[in-house]
Amino acid sequence: MMKSQIILLILCLFLIALQGCADASPQAPENNSPQPPTAPLSPGYQPPEFDTAEPECPHFWSSPDCNNSSFCYDCGEVKGTPLSHEWADANYQKASTCVMCGLTEGTALEPEFIVQGYQINATSGRSYSYKTITNLDGSMTTYGTVTLLYIDIFESNTGYKAKDGYEYIRIRFMIYFDDENALINGYRYMTGQLDYYGMDPQEIPVAFEDLSSSDIPDFKVANRKINYYGVDYDYFIKYELIQNEWVGDIAYIVREHVFLIPAGYDGLVLYFANAANWTNYESAITDNFDSDTLFFRLATQTR
Repeated sequence: MMKSQIILLILCLFLIALQGCADASPQAPENNSPQPPTAPLSPGYQPPEFDTAEPECPHFWSSPDCNNSSFCYDCGEVKGTPLSHEWADANYQKASTCVMCGLTEGTALEPEFIVQGYQINATSGRSYSYKTITNLDGSMTTYGTVTLLYIDIFESNTGYKAKDGYEYIRIRFMIYFDDENALINGYRYMTGQLDYYGMDPQEIPVAFEDLSSSDIPDFKVANRKINYYGVDYDYFIKYELIQNEWVGDIAYIVREHVFLIPAGYDGLVLYFANAANWTNYESAITDNFDSDTLFFRLATQTR
């Protein structure tokens, strides 16, 4: 066999081998199921939209107040408008205040003691000169010394039962006279208490023995009420003379006064006035005051 024929035979065998390999490769299975015809899309066609909106909020509404409208606790939606303020009148302790939200407007009322032109000019524990008149000769002046010895504030104590919403102020003071006029003609003194905030300049002083009795042993009801945070309260008084005697040429008077007042009230003022100013039982309280009158505001010295 010729060399060229041998080469041709080798090529034929190589091609047959390649064809066998190709036939042995995997073939995709035929899909003989019928296919639906594809319809052409119209020019205005839009694909369908799916409803993805959240369900409507059932709303749990807050109550409106003076600063905020009603709002839903879940979604925050707001409706309506804030409420109008509801104003309570100003009083001596507090400015006009909204009873709903606590907002204040303006200032508290000015104390009547200040309006009348008076000022607190004495404190406990110090001695002050006290000008008054002698007992036998009302035209003769005598000078004594006044000292407020102590102030004690408590809700109840031995002999003093508790009263709901009230507290006691117990004070003791001393007056002594050591001048010749008092030694010869004796002395007169005038003391009492008033309301720093709501004092009535036309109030008529009433002697302790003329006050009405109360259900608290040894205490009497004051002749007028005191106003505290816009509410009128009764208050109660007990007076006791501890000492009233001459020691040599010096006269000593020691008294204890106990007041039952609304707890926290700081407007009780003790005064010592010249007895010469006292003319009759129809005189207004301010008729008894002059530039020499001593005023002690009690509770403020201990709180």
